[in-house]
Amino acid sequence: MHHGIGYPVYNQFLWWFDESVQRADLEKLRGNLSDGLLARRVVASTVPTARDRWVPSTVSHSLDFHPHVIEPTDVLAWADDRLDRDIDPETGLGWRLAAAPLANGGTVLSLVASHMVADGGALIAAFVAANSASEQPRSIPGADGIAALGSDLRDAVEQVRSVAGWLVNTAASALPSSARSGEDAAVPPSQPTRSQPTAGVVDEDWVSPHAVVEVDATAWRATAERWGGTSNSLFIAVLTAASGQAGRASIADSLQWSLPVSDRTADDTRSNATKIVKIEVPVTDAGDRDLSTIRKTSKAAFTAFAARQAAGLPPAGISQALVQMLPDAVVARVPQPRDGAEGLASNLGVLPEVFTTVAGVRARAVSGRATFAGADAAFARSLDGGLTAWLCETDESITLTVHAMDPDRFVDDRALRDHVAGALGRWELTARFW
Repeated sequence: MHHGIGYPVYNQFLWWFDESVQRADLEKLRGNLSDGLLARRVVASTVPTARDRWVPSTVSHSLDFHPHVIEPTDVLAWADDRLDRDIDPETGLGWRLAAAPLANGGTVLSLVASHMVADGGALIAAFVAANSASEQPRSIPGADGIAALGSDLRDAVEQVRSVAGWLVNTAASALPSSARSGEDAAVPPSQPTRSQPTAGVVDEDWVSPHAVVEVDATAWRATAERWGGTSNSLFIAVLTAASGQAGRASIADSLQWSLPVSDRTADDTRSNATKIVKIEVPVTDAGDRDLSTIRKTSKAAFTAFAARQAAGLPPAGISQALVQMLPDAVVARVPQPRDGAEGLASNLGVLPEVFTTVAGVRARAVSGRATFAGADAAFARSLDGGLTAWLCETDESITLTVHAMDPDRFVDDRALRDHVAGALGRWELTARFW
């Protein structure tokens, strides 16, 4: 995940505090994080077909504390600069905590980790444990010698079994629908009608546009309820409207969204415990603000996903076990699959107070995202995606963080902000951009 597709994937949380957080408190927080779930290093397996294995890491990056104040308008540029390639799970330095004082007296805090080290749920769990006065940070279990060999052997067997099951299921799904026993044929994703690309895009200068916008939490929740939805369905509706405005689809088309679902348990030490559920959402005109259809579609998809999980059925798509068996050099040369999804809509929900408050100072807003560091226009086009977005909720703010992966229709940050602001305006919501 970190090296295999050519561009490392990083997860990042940003906390915006209107008051100052002391450096000594952040040093303590960094020390606690160094003893927890993020303190891991990947080592190669000793058994063919087994996955690489995690071992505890005894090293970590020091606190990156900016020596000078920065302007609030420079927060996103500062955040982008925290995505450094020296954050690498193979060295054990797979994460970094950073902070900068703001010119208006506040503080911005960043926690970055390789996606291989931690998904969003793992980052939240690690931070909560490190920031809690009562909870002890959990570390990953380690094994060496005979124990490590036994672990690799068991994993090799499970990986081969997983790939074999995927091959059988793939072969069965290739049969004519009449030959299948009680299984519905898969419905292919819709093919939206794209507008003509904007002329004059300079590919070599393009980087994925990034926007963070706050919406008043009370207004957001009242709007969702008014139009028959939830916070999640309003989130998906706003993204659909923004993609439609940008020309990624036309009215009466449908867009497919990937919705991450976590199956992380209370004592889970896995670095990644996220599965994907997909839904199709119709693109409607600006006068249609009803959210009930998205709400029903999402509920049905989540229910079906839970049923598949309970039945022990594998997820759709290419076998992850098979991908993990391939060398990074091979994976990097394999074209990324176009699965028909418009993008990702990751709702992290209401964040706990122990996550939003550091040393007694409560964050006004929290942003979360995952991003391909350094991805260029050609790579973005190969994915054929539009928007990837994350939603975080605090008592005061709903924070929507969006990346655009279409260099032809989202040419820069301003274009992305304009389309997101326009989509929010459809539901009479006021945008406050970072």
